[in-house]
Amino acid sequence: MVNSMVERATSDMLIGPDWAMNIEICDICNRDPIQAKDIIKGIKKKLGSRNSKVQLLALTLLETMIKNCGDIVHMNVAEKDLLHEMVKIAKKKPDFHVKEKILTLIDTWQEAFDGPRARYPQYYAAYQELLRAGAVIEYPQGAAESSVESEFPTLSLTEIQNARGIMDVLAEMLNALDPSNKEGLRQEVIVDLVEQCRTYKQRVVHLVNSTS
Repeated sequence: MVNSMVERATSDMLIGPDWAMNIEICDICNRDPIQAKDIIKGIKKKLGSRNSKVQLLALTLLETMIKNCGDIVHMNVAEKDLLHEMVKIAKKKPDFHVKEKILTLIDTWQEAFDGPRARYPQYYAAYQELLRAGAVIEYPQGAAESSVESEFPTLSLTEIQNARGIMDVLAEMLNALDPSNKEGLRQEVIVDLVEQCRTYKQRVVHLVNSTS
């Protein structure tokens, strides 16, 4: 079952991350350590895809799991050669966005897990290996100009549907929170969903203003 869920969460038919599926996968990891191992294996397989969209979706799923799952996920990512696989991909000069995502994640994780003296020093070791290899983010020529032009790209019907799905998931999670527990609003996954909604809102406002 978990293999099919990873397949759905990283399908190249998706316009963006399937947050509902990503959250469901996180819940499974937190409940069942054995299935968490299988999910990590599935993500590692997807990172080996030649399709950059599949790779990015796999990285986003992994990022969500690191943020919202416990030690069993942190341990498996460290000990199942997943970090080594990410380093190998970054060294091979892959798609720019894939490389940027890998470098950002490994840098964030090694800092969050307290460097070389942490319980899982593999995160720091992966970061150091990238530094030794000179794997830094090199923006392609004209990236600055194109990023301005694409800051608010046109919304497709599928993206609008995806935005609605994100809003529904966020609403469901907020309704499930205890109103007296303000800490619940600071959950990483809720913060991520709010940021996604904010981005879509900006694009909708821009679209309305540009067509009026």
